[in-house]
Amino acid sequence: MTLASMLADLYRRLRYTTVPQQGVTTRLTAYLNETQRELLAMPGIERLRDDVMPITAFANQARSGLPPTVARIQGVVDRLNNHKLAQVTLAELRMMDPSQAFTGGYPLRYAVVGERQVQIQPATTGLWAVSSSTADITQTAFIETITTGGFSYQDTKPLNGQTRVQFGATSTRTDHIQVEKFYVGAATAGYISLYDAATLGNELARIAPGLTYSRYLTVEWNPIQTADITEYVDFQRTIFDLVNASDEPLLPADFHWVCVRGALMKEYELLDDSRLTVARVEYERGQMKLRSFVLNDGDRIASLRPIAVGWSQLGAQYPDGS
Repeated sequence: MTLASMLADLYRRLRYTTVPQQGVTTRLTAYLNETQRELLAMPGIERLRDDVMPITAFANQARSGLPPTVARIQGVVDRLNNHKLAQVTLAELRMMDPSQAFTGGYPLRYAVVGERQVQIQPATTGLWAVSSSTADITQTAFIETITTGGFSYQDTKPLNGQTRVQFGATSTRTDHIQVEKFYVGAATAGYISLYDAATLGNELARIAPGLTYSRYLTVEWNPIQTADITEYVDFQRTIFDLVNASDEPLLPADFHWVCVRGALMKEYELLDDSRLTVARVEYERGQMKLRSFVLNDGDRIASLRPIAVGWSQLGAQYPDGS
């Protein structure tokens, strides 16, 4: 079910008009998003958010930023060198290599550092903002940086569609060394990118349509790679709100109705409606059915064996299963 179809279902059940007041639509949409987050955060159900994506660890860059869709890292593997990276604490990296002098062909371990606003930091350059859509001409982009000498700098610029606009009071500032914040004042139609050059250059950050803030989960590599290398990240997805009419919950299609039941329960609670008790029972029953569907995987076979048993390669004296 799409957001539009779920809202239409709620309007019918609540006996609202097919086009209710905007406040009603806003409130019910918030209830649907709140319910989606509740369901996807349930123990066991959170596996529906698991995914894998390739990222580039750039040459001679100690840190990389993972896109906003990454909420938590489950593991990192290097498929080219058939190696699984070990996660360690940042303190451990500092103990073994405080000067970051240990460089090599590819990383062996990584540490989760935290969130920052760019994928990579500028190397004493200017900064330009641009949209992928020509429709983005009314929104304003905001920047907060650290410039050469450690001085804080802030600036705002109106977007100009697909034409890059440079931050800086005189449009010539080229001493940015670290981006602290990058965001827009209102949601945009296209992707908003931050570059370190007027043409081409490196894309430092990107804000997706519907969002207003750039956010990257940052990791630090060790040893520091001396060439660009692709790492594959097993991760848990961030739960994004349903915004557009065609958006669908990150749930199995057969259980989208549980979001409707959850929103219905929340609306009855607001209205102090006597049907709240029945709605709560239906919502909790939906939660149980969803958990059973996800956890009771038909391909998993119950076994009392502590480890998987394969074919014996030890000869006739050691038959299979022994």
